[in-house]
Formats: sequence, C-alpha cells, structure tokens
Amino acid sequence: MKKILFLFGALALIITSCSSNDDDSGKNEVVILPKTIKFSEPDYPLENTTSIITYDGNKIVSSIDEETKTIFTYEGNVIVKSIEYEITGDKREEQSFSYTNGKLTSTLYARKFTSQYPFGQYKGRYVYTYNPDGTVKREVYSINPTTGIESKNDYLEVYTFQNGNLVKMVATDQPSGVSSVRTSLYEYDIKNSPFKNVLGYNLLIDADNSSVNNLTKHTYTYSGDNSSYSRKTVYEYNDKGYPTKETLYGQDGVTVDAIHEYTY
Repeated sequence: MKKILFLFGALALIITSCSSNDDDSGKNEVVILPKTIKFSEPDYPLENTTSIITYDGNKIVSSIDEETKTIFTYEGNVIVKSIEYEITGDKREEQSFSYTNGKLTSTLYARKFTSQYPFGQYKGRYVYTYNPDGTVKREVYSINPTTGIESKNDYLEVYTFQNGNLVKMVATDQPSGVSSVRTSLYEYDIKNSPFKNVLGYNLLIDADNSSVNNLTKHTYTYSGDNSSYSRKTVYEYNDKGYPTKETLYGQDGVTVDAIHEYTY
C-alpha cells in the first residue's frame, strides 16, 4: 500500500481548465487531482516518504518521492506504460498496458534490471478476460528472461465490480493439483477516490485506488478456514468529498499500520 499507483506513489492537485459546452459559453471546470501524498508508517518512521505528482491537464506525467521516480506514458486517453526508477536513475520496474475496446486486456511487466538481465530478470504478463456475467478473470504468465518462453501459472483471480468499485475477488492457487482459495470482500464509502479524475487510471482495474470510491473495509477468508479476517480504513475528507487523510488499521482494529495524507 505504500506505493499507490502500481506502484505508483500518489498525490493531489487542483487544476483549473477552460472547457466549452455545446453553446460555446466557455464555463470554467475545476478538476481535482492528487498533488502530494505523505506515506507514514508508525513502526517504520525511517521509511516515511512524500510523493509529488505532476500532470499534463488531467494526464499523470510523473510521481517522485525521496527514493523513486515513476514516469507515465499515454496513447490518446489511456496509460500504456509506467517506468519506475531509483532516484539515482537506475530502472526498477517497467509495465506496459494493452487495451481492447477501451478495456485493459493485458499487462506486461519486468523487474530487476542488471547488466546480466538488461531487459529484466523477473518478467511476466497478466491477461484479463471479461466474462458474460460481468466478472473479470486475471491469469498470470511467467516469462523466462533468457529464452523468452512464456508459461502459465497455477494462480488466477476473478474480480466482481459494482458501481465502478471492486467488491469481490476470488484468488485460486493450484500448485501440484492442490487448490487453495482466498475470497476477499471490499466495502466502500460514497466519497470520491483521490484518483477519480486521473485520466485512464480507472481502467487499471487491479491497481490500488482505481475504484470510484474509497475502500473502508477488506474482509477475507481462506478455503478450509471458518475464520474471517478484516482490516478497516478510516478517512477524513475535504469539503469536495475527497480524502485528505486515510488511516489503515491492522486486524485488531486498533493498531495503526499506515497513514496517507493528501493535498489537492
């Protein structure tokens, strides 16, 4: 959770742009976008960071904190690539996104770039299938960094969406023919996600904060386990209904795991 945007650390900003309606009256439209986000972890204060995001209109250009820099590339109105660098300039991770009819259909990723593996030591691909019942299946493939041969993993996820929010995820892992299932249920407020107005971000359906509203509770269970586990998030909002502070709690509901503070 510490790096939002795939990663991508996040922030807030208000951009005022001039738009015209059909009668060319030229009304001003205010677009609220994250400009800065402060990430704090009470147990690890030395790892606290602040990310700064820049935009071109409502297209995200970059996210920079004390440790990393992420650059985004668009084609038209969709994000097609993100590259994360160490603040020193060394590449850490690259992701490429492909779409069909306005829906995300695959994500290609590469991590750990070295002289031995200039194109990434760890490579893979996520493939998304949109089912007739409205659910989305995500399959995982690994790519051999030397041969380029792709192999399908035993792990898959199925997403259920409602009103632009991910409300259920069923993850199935079948190593050696033994099936393990984790079911996650998600609850939301009725306020605005901080990234609601970032162009194309809602299409990255398994990215943090890509839902329309803000996640308030995550409950999950495992197959064969009658117990359920949950975590809650509590928000403070500005007068526009966007979060200025989110506090993430541990399973006991009391211990604070992390705090994210937004400016707009």
